[in-house]
Amino acid sequence: MLLLTTPDYLPKLGGLTSHTLNVEKVLKELGVEYELFQWNSYLDIIRYPKTKLAKFDYILNIHSGFNMFMPSNDAKVINFVNGAEMLFYSPSPMKKFVKVLTRKFGLRRMAHAYVNIFISEFTFKKTCSKGLRGDYSRDIIFPMMVDTSHHKLNLKSLNDPLKFICVARDVPHKNFAGAIYFCELLQEISGRPVEFITVTNKKFESSKIAIRSVINPSNEQRDKLLAEAHINLLFSLDHSHVGFFEGFGQIVQEAGCLGTPSLVLSTGGLPESVHDEDTGWVLNDLTETSIKNWWKGMNSEKYEKISRECYQHTIDSHDLKEWKKLFKTVLGK
Repeated sequence: MLLLTTPDYLPKLGGLTSHTLNVEKVLKELGVEYELFQWNSYLDIIRYPKTKLAKFDYILNIHSGFNMFMPSNDAKVINFVNGAEMLFYSPSPMKKFVKVLTRKFGLRRMAHAYVNIFISEFTFKKTCSKGLRGDYSRDIIFPMMVDTSHHKLNLKSLNDPLKFICVARDVPHKNFAGAIYFCELLQEISGRPVEFITVTNKKFESSKIAIRSVINPSNEQRDKLLAEAHINLLFSLDHSHVGFFEGFGQIVQEAGCLGTPSLVLSTGGLPESVHDEDTGWVLNDLTETSIKNWWKGMNSEKYEKISRECYQHTIDSHDLKEWKKLFKTVLGK
């Protein structure tokens, strides 16, 4: 019997919810009996009954926060380590105090886990820099997988009006300002009309480019927009000093299985998610020179080639079948 824990679940949408739903699909296909526990704060975790925990052979945590605060138990613990939670930071002074105070305990808990699945090498190294002694018999670097069952290669002509999309939460490190700046400057450089599609909980505006703000769409609506766009933008910044960085960028694969390549910055785990000039593009910065050079190297033939490579790579290397192989081994199925 397995306990699956997550801080986010339906009806709330987002990366961790999608992650949980994908893991559930794999567990069901493997015939693993499990219970789902959705928690909102560490109080929910510490109050989880020890007697109830005792019935589980495995605990699989979508977010390693559960592992840090859960009551003692004999289950084999498997943690997905996304990254930012290992910075032990919070904008709330009280929460930050608690996280700093419990850092060593949390790292000891992680060191005693059965398996830790780090979603990128960057996340693994960042965690080790905070005090975890890496152990390759316990610690696995395994990229994010997505449900590609709805996949379809949607090729777009680069001769059409250019459409870019950013699917993210409206928080500083996701860098919507940088994405808008990129689109505005590219329209000026290329002499082509540019439309920027934002998928978040906020409406954005610009006096220079067309912005279509889609507020809190369903997953189906989001996928239609991703399929429509030429390129997915993810210009996340490394804000490790205030507790945030991009561990891998799951949206890159969610866009990729629809034939939409991504353009990202070289921060966090993004260079591991996007293979530069092969399945997408990686920029070191958003200077005018960088954007001009990127556009100078772009043409219809190259764009179509990268779109096809991105699509095929996502289907071949980031499908849930890869998690199925992993969980078969880890769970002894």
